[in-house]
Amino acid sequence: MVAVREVDLGALGVRLPRGEVAMVIAQPHVVFVPQEPFTWEPAERQRALQCIDETLAVSRRCAHGADKTHFTVFPECTVPGLDGVDRITAALQAAEWPTETIVIGGVDGLTKAQFVELVQKPNTTYDTVENRLDRVHEHQWVNCVLIWAKLPTGEVRSWVQPKLSPAWVELNVNHMSMYQGRSIYVFKGIHSNADAPYQFAALLCFDWIGSTDAKRMWEWLLEGIATRAGQLGGILPLTWLFVAQCNPAPSHASFMSQVGPFFDPAHYPRVTRDETCLVMANVAGKATPGMAEKFGQSAVIVTQSRFSRPECMPTYGNGGTPQRGGDILENFRDAVFRERGACIHSFLVIHPSTLPPGSAGRRFALREPTVHPFNGADDPRAPGGAVPAVVKWMNDELDEPSKSLATKYSNLPLTAAAGAAHQRAVGELRKLKADAINSTVNFASLTACKGTPDEWKAGESHAVKHLLHTFSILDVAQYPATFHGNGAQATIMKDETSLEVIAVMGTSHEDCDKHVLNCLPAHKGQLVVVSRDEDNTPWDPRFKSIYDQVPDEPSTEAKFTQPTSAIIRVGYHDVLDAYRSSANESDLKEALDAKFS
Repeated sequence: MVAVREVDLGALGVRLPRGEVAMVIAQPHVVFVPQEPFTWEPAERQRALQCIDETLAVSRRCAHGADKTHFTVFPECTVPGLDGVDRITAALQAAEWPTETIVIGGVDGLTKAQFVELVQKPNTTYDTVENRLDRVHEHQWVNCVLIWAKLPTGEVRSWVQPKLSPAWVELNVNHMSMYQGRSIYVFKGIHSNADAPYQFAALLCFDWIGSTDAKRMWEWLLEGIATRAGQLGGILPLTWLFVAQCNPAPSHASFMSQVGPFFDPAHYPRVTRDETCLVMANVAGKATPGMAEKFGQSAVIVTQSRFSRPECMPTYGNGGTPQRGGDILENFRDAVFRERGACIHSFLVIHPSTLPPGSAGRRFALREPTVHPFNGADDPRAPGGAVPAVVKWMNDELDEPSKSLATKYSNLPLTAAAGAAHQRAVGELRKLKADAINSTVNFASLTACKGTPDEWKAGESHAVKHLLHTFSILDVAQYPATFHGNGAQATIMKDETSLEVIAVMGTSHEDCDKHVLNCLPAHKGQLVVVSRDEDNTPWDPRFKSIYDQVPDEPSTEAKFTQPTSAIIRVGYHDVLDAYRSSANESDLKEALDAKFS
């Protein structure tokens, strides 16, 4: 059995708004000691404290636009022991930290002695009935979550809740075991702008799917609320449920499959959940922003009630197959933050009860989502602002070492120069704004315009690789490129003459040619099109479109009646062959000069 302990924050003066609630989620990269009680590596603990400081600073800055951050969440095991607890407590006690705010933090593994010290700290509440200290054995450690509240008086109080259900790594141990908690706190109060109750609770990772006595932990939570509602002769809401995770597979079917039953109104009808906000807060999958196959995917999940599904919002996606690997949450609104690397998420969550009924009241569940860096990292994916999907996608692609020409051909005379050219191209492309990146990819790929960046796959990825290889070769040949995505991907200089350049990849040169003609950019001078087919064959003049009535000798200026008259077509096969055959930069430039003349 799991008991539900009610905490009346309303009696303590803590009121939270009903319309929009501001949240900040820390998503640090945690490096653990690989044995129980699974704490931060000693050498990383100072960084862990710095992550706390930087997250709380984002909460104070209020990038979301609200007057305060109502909930700040640190995922499971991200608070480094008693030092981390003291760090958060001290920050909340400072005069500048706003009152009537909540902080939720998962503490890394504590020995019994450390846990006893924790629960004996001033203004700390602990369930001494279900979780008596004599139930914690000397060979056990405790994984717990703390919930802090700053009262209107300025006093800071905290509640300690041990983890209920161990994950596999916490079960498969050598010499210690995790203490399993027996109670969940439910915090209640009255909204500050409406005479209506709110309630929230927090679980730790595997608590979401774990069970005891044939009931999931969330079922014990709902049963406890329902029992209280029955005693009052009415119904009660669960306004927010926070699941603080350290989860390598946040989209695993076992995790996602519990969302539907949790929201099912047929179960525990005395607990209303059609307006519940389920917040999944996870740790990062890597130390910097970028692509990661594990961890990350912090998310906000709500029902469809009065909420619309955005097509391709900045900062977060819609889950589904592109992000979750399937549509198990197709009947919900699933806002999944794209950034899985180390960062801090800030956003507003709208409460659906405050929206007008009907189509006029339809809104998106999240507003003002922004991504913030740790340690002052300079990265377009964590700019301290919104991150368009195409910016996230392109910068992830640019991280891939395999996209460098120097990696592909590592033993050629110009390999070192190509490696340096690749880095210059990557650096310039990272500086582009979203619209310029979108144009750049749309020029390069025949399929990009048919879907959003969340839906782009191998085809678009290979097109970016072709783009990087092409401009690396041009750079080595002393054709410096200026990327701009405006009317072409870039401009290169051939002696004193500027040339617009598009690198495009498709099934055939003919398809590439049609693609460029269909979205022919406005250009005054000559446009060089470097096309690559799936077999990387040479470009043949016979591939010209039947509508492309261009003289044998292209002009140096585009003509109004013949917009393709100033196009120079080159097959990537010939460009690559020149690169592979050249002993130095001068040889390569001479070979390409002949192609561009």
